[in-house]
Amino acid sequence: MVEVIGVRFKKAGKIYYFDPCEIQMTTDDYVIVETVRGIEFGKVVIANKQVDEEDVVLPLKKSFGLQMKRTN
Repeated sequence: MVEVIGVRFKKAGKIYYFDPCEIQMTTDDYVIVETVRGIEFGKVVIANKQVDEEDVVLPLKKSFGLQMKRTN
């Protein structure tokens, strides 16, 4: 089993899976991840979960969690 998080880059876009690097993420957290298009900013839509190794393409890219603060 492999631990992953699901990240979306657009509001209704595809969900991509990344390695949470042993950080406990929750839905609506924001992360910076390395993709084939370079470094991107996304929103966690699936919190940490275990999946079978054959269900993901290894190696998973690493994610970097951020604490975002909304200002008005």
